[in-house]
Amino acid sequence: KGSNKLTIREITESKDGYSWTTYLVQGWRESGKWKRRKFKTRSEAEAFIAVKSVELLNADTALRSVVTKLDKEQMAEAETCIARLGGGGRYSLTEAVDYFLQHWCAPDLVVTISDARWAFLEAKEREVRARSLKQLESSVRVFGEFMADTHVHTITAEDVERYLKSLRGRDGMSQASPKTWNNARADLSSFLGWCADPRRRWLAVNPVAHVPKLKVSAGVPETLDVRQCRELMGFVENYRDGQLIPYFALALFTGIRTGGELEKLAEHPDRHELIDLKRGVIRIPPEVSKTRQLRTVTITPNLAAWLRCAPQPLVILPPNHDRCVKLIREKFAIGRDVLRHTFITMHVGLSGSVGRAALEAGNSESVVKRHYLNLAGASEAVDFWAIAPAGVEVAIPGENVVRFG
Repeated sequence: KGSNKLTIREITESKDGYSWTTYLVQGWRESGKWKRRKFKTRSEAEAFIAVKSVELLNADTALRSVVTKLDKEQMAEAETCIARLGGGGRYSLTEAVDYFLQHWCAPDLVVTISDARWAFLEAKEREVRARSLKQLESSVRVFGEFMADTHVHTITAEDVERYLKSLRGRDGMSQASPKTWNNARADLSSFLGWCADPRRRWLAVNPVAHVPKLKVSAGVPETLDVRQCRELMGFVENYRDGQLIPYFALALFTGIRTGGELEKLAEHPDRHELIDLKRGVIRIPPEVSKTRQLRTVTITPNLAAWLRCAPQPLVILPPNHDRCVKLIREKFAIGRDVLRHTFITMHVGLSGSVGRAALEAGNSESVVKRHYLNLAGASEAVDFWAIAPAGVEVAIPGENVVRFG
């Protein structure tokens, strides 16, 4: 190896009346034989000698030499990155760079969580119900406080998961339920997904996509029995001259969703035409329906009786209704969807038709079948649909009998 001395010799060559200059590099051995190589320019020959000389000097080492535009620091950084990828061919540097460019980009605009929150809520105001908007505002605000109002583009999946693990149950001590975890996760996914939209690019990707969703056991829907329903409506009939009869009668005997649909129906300019006592139907238009689809609910004889005995003209949300509804719900321990659950259960119990109950409730048949089938017997359902104002006789839907409230 010590005898290897590479030299350049300029040679003039000619053929068919043409002549040209080449540069011959010689002076090294491979497999015991002397080697030489021609180049068109001297610079190419000199570059070859530089590389070949290093190769020959390090023939017995793992070092390699290449012609590169990288400087010394860049070459060292590349070697460090390859080492950090674990070696052994598990990941290549190209794969790592491709993944990085796919999942990260510099934000077009650096914004804080609080600034992004207000822009997000303003955009969503036209798309979601007031109750949902309030929930979104609360979830994002609390998350922003947890993250000390950091810049949106710095949020990671680990940050989101750390926040979700910090949530607590009603006792303030135990970890929040899987349902609470999933609800908060959904709200943050909506917010951060909006921020990651290509129209904004406030962060590269939605980090919530990498946060697990917890499994929630369905359980049995909470409902009221016939005695509780009768006591509730008896109280409402005499409370504040019956002003809340329409609210509770519609919620209990039609399953119209409170906290959204019922309030929109109450404020609809055509509400008196939508509640059609003459034809015995209530039409829930798309702008009122949670599913954004028109549905029709039957006005049963007992519901008709309740609506007729209420103060006229019919007002679903009288003044100060929020406080009064809250008091009644607390008095009878009525949760958010209990009245709706009761309606669906009793509807299926009387008619035996999952499909019809699903149509009137605005649910899928699979949901009704999975959660409400066989929760109420026929006799219990008959008694439920007989609940009417004091002294009023009503016919039971689908039966040729008369019951008393």
